[in-house]
Amino acid sequence: MRKIKLILEQTFLLAFLIQVVMALEALFSYVTGDPVTFSWYVPLTVILASFLCSLPTLILMSEREFPKGIRRLLPIFHILLLYVLTMGMGYLFQWYTNLKYFLVTSVAFFVIYALVWNFSLFLQKYDEKLINDALLAIQDED
Repeated sequence: MRKIKLILEQTFLLAFLIQVVMALEALFSYVTGDPVTFSWYVPLTVILASFLCSLPTLILMSEREFPKGIRRLLPIFHILLLYVLTMGMGYLFQWYTNLKYFLVTSVAFFVIYALVWNFSLFLQKYDEKLINDALLAIQDED
């Protein structure tokens, strides 16, 4: 159940943030006089990409013990894997068609990655606090 919750949280958070970036990009292009249009299937590809990018997070958040050297490299491996996956899907679904939009997509990826990473840490700390409070309440009853 915890894994499903993690996948759903990551998927919805990623999809929301990508849609925000797309809206900001469309607004910026509208203001500068170079309107961007999106195909009807783009929101579906965003949800698919968000889901696929949430799956490698299970490896990173795994409770399985890795050797210390590998444990240190997991975040680097994670970000590189997600970057390749995202840019590959971007190429496949034509999220970018030239170098300018490739760079915009790359910058957006790293900004979204940082936001999701921090939000996930916040949720993890919040869950830990809830568990600790529940344990303290149980101890107080005894």
